[in-house]
Amino acid sequence: MFMYKTRFVHVSAMGLMPYFTVHGVEPIFPFDLLCNDLYTFRTELKKVIIPIVKLVYNIFPKGTVTCKEDIQKHVIAAATELLKTGDYLRIPDLSNGEWKNFVSQALMDGCLAFYYSSSKKALKNTDEFHCTIPQNGLILVAAVMKGVLSGFSETGTDKLPDLSADKCRSDFNSLRRSVDKLMDIPKHHEELEDMLAQWAMIGMGEFVHGDASAGSDLEDVNIIL
Repeated sequence: MFMYKTRFVHVSAMGLMPYFTVHGVEPIFPFDLLCNDLYTFRTELKKVIIPIVKLVYNIFPKGTVTCKEDIQKHVIAAATELLKTGDYLRIPDLSNGEWKNFVSQALMDGCLAFYYSSSKKALKNTDEFHCTIPQNGLILVAAVMKGVLSGFSETGTDKLPDLSADKCRSDFNSLRRSVDKLMDIPKHHEELEDMLAQWAMIGMGEFVHGDASAGSDLEDVNIIL
């Protein structure tokens, strides 16, 4: 958390003003503000993540299941299983087995939708996002995704409880510790960096991969060593 005051303007769910000055001394990248002000931005990211989670994980049954109680039970069971196993970070595997961790199609879709939109003020327009997605960018999307799935697990409906800043920050810190473990292992470090660089290339329109249009007790299930 910054120990000094910053002044910023929130433009939309996809973009912020590009730079900020602290006491006229140095510029602050908007992504730093985004990660350090989860209270402000978690709601906007949540709006982006909800339809992606519903589509990619297919946790809401379709077709013959019409009973409200049966639908609710299915949603609760599906969301709970994704959280319990940590599979929300790994399935469906967009890498076809090339990488092991944080390979979920939903994670990539969330990162691309939030950071690489067509807005002139999207974070893709900053140098920080040109060649890769910063690790904290991935973690922030994963933390909000976990919060959304936790809401589905609690209610079994589209009516999700508020995603509190404390909950989001707790999940963020848990996932950050998991990523730190990976970074200590050269092979996994290289895999994660390669994957995030490829996602950035997709976001910048330089690479096509498949259908590109398209405080936790469980922190140990976040990664595969």
